Amino acid sequence: MDLPTYLDINDTDSQRLYQQELSQTLINGLSNNGWTVPQLTDAQLRTDVVLDPNTGANSTLKDIMPDGTIWFITDATPPCYVGKISGSLVKFTTTVYP
Repeated sequence: MDLPTYLDINDTDSQRLYQQELSQTLINGLSNNGWTVPQLTDAQLRTDVVLDPNTGANSTLKDIMPDGTIWFITDATPPCYVGKISGSLVKFTTTVYP
């Protein structure tokens, strides 16, 4: 979920805008209406370099995210859900609902 960045604690308009954006982001992305699973490409998950917030080292999302994380991979054929279980990526197979 892309949470808004809070910029200026001394500006009341900035504080109000931040609260509105944060609330709307949470309602849209995580609510009792369901939640939005992050949509990534395979490269964004497995090869694109990201900064590990715990160590400051370069890493990948697949390596720094904890077990239980779920993504929707948009460029897979067909697009699919992928999760991390016991340190490994797993593809979730699906069937038509209902």
